[in-house]
Amino acid sequence: MRPPGWAEISAVCTDPAYRGHGLATRLIRAVAAGVQARGETPFLHAATVNTSAIRLYEAMGFTLRRHLTFGRYREIGTPERQRR
Repeated sequence: MRPPGWAEISAVCTDPAYRGHGLATRLIRAVAAGVQARGETPFLHAATVNTSAIRLYEAMGFTLRRHLTFGRYREIGTPERQRR
């Protein structure tokens, strides 16, 4: 997603063995600084059940703006394994 003036920070993942060391925080801050340097506002999204990501984002100063529903769709008659 890239609405005008905004840039999404997406797919930030940390291997469970390395969580709690500040790696995701440092990565998100570095990417967000680049986004802001371009004059855009960074944003993230997370599934409601991803409470650890939400806690991290809120601890970094991001705020919840809205709840979104994401859907997964496939063409009727096309098995999932054929699409990959």
